[in-house]
Amino acid sequence: MILRLAALALLVAAPALAQEELPACPEAIAVTDATQGAAPEGWQHFQRDMPHRLIDIRFYAGPPAEGRVVEPVAGSARGTVVSMRYGLPAVEGAVWMSCVYAATAHALVRQVTGPFPPHVRVNHDRADGRTFITYN
Repeated sequence: MILRLAALALLVAAPALAQEELPACPEAIAVTDATQGAAPEGWQHFQRDMPHRLIDIRFYAGPPAEGRVVEPVAGSARGTVVSMRYGLPAVEGAVWMSCVYAATAHALVRQVTGPFPPHVRVNHDRADGRTFITYN
């Protein structure tokens, strides 16, 4: 009897164990840029040293260049953390993940494979500026 209960518990838990966690976005990236042409008369170019910290994580149904953004299914806020929930298992076709950084148009993108957890949350903590993923 105990063996049957253990086998049943394993069957119920097996789908959850098979789900893939998404890769973590790097916290920051190094970016260089340059202006084009000379500054207008009377002006000088000045480049500020700006940190390019992770500020958002987005998902796409296909390569991001195709523009098929996966919309969140819900949003919430608790204390200083704002969360957007995504239902990635419902996306048809390839899922791409995009790591978005502050003060630049550059992003890191990659295709991710499932099976995905039923709920993927992108969280932003307004107190410390962290952006991170949870699964609930």
